[in-house]
Amino acid sequence: MQTKIAFCSRFRGIKAGRYVWNCFRCKRRLRNWCELACLAVLATHLVLGTAESESTTLSANAVESVKQPVKPAVLEVPVDPATHAMRALLTRYQVPETNLQQLAEAIVSSATKYEMDPKLIASITIIESRGNPLAISGKAAVGVMQIHLPTWGPAANREGINLLKIEDNIDFGTRILRDYIRRFGVWNGVRRYNGFIRGDEASEQSADAYVAKVQQIYERG
Repeated sequence: MQTKIAFCSRFRGIKAGRYVWNCFRCKRRLRNWCELACLAVLATHLVLGTAESESTTLSANAVESVKQPVKPAVLEVPVDPATHAMRALLTRYQVPETNLQQLAEAIVSSATKYEMDPKLIASITIIESRGNPLAISGKAAVGVMQIHLPTWGPAANREGINLLKIEDNIDFGTRILRDYIRRFGVWNGVRRYNGFIRGDEASEQSADAYVAKVQQIYERG
């Protein structure tokens, strides 16, 4: 019996009986390769398209960030309630804005240091000078709390205190006031601060009027 030979582009000469089977296998493999190739092309397009889209988005965001100026961070400084209250009191009595914050901080600092009422110190400062650090009276008193030079000048010189400096003047004046209050009580201590001299009628009347003014500001607060 003569064997019939058929030719296949993949397997060359093969028996005719296997030719149909091999053709079927070749076509299926070819179809699979085509499908794989199509999938590979599709996947490549998807990857490249996604990368291009992300690149475009990033570029747009970068341009947008350049267009919009970066706002600097604002550091919020906490406000001390006592200092704020002193500022409000001083402002109410027309103390100039120039030294307002410095005065308020110095009053609170000295009041804390000597365990005094800051509102009382502020009230005396308002009556004495309206917060003017360069104020000089006809009785040789200087600074915001009008320190009497004939009485307290030598001590200020020994301690290196600058009575024209707000912080020094308020600190020294508060210390003097505290010592008077410890010895004579609050309002009699304020009288002594004003230069009260027992038995001197003019001095007593001046001290009483002074205390009344300080009390008025202190109580209205």
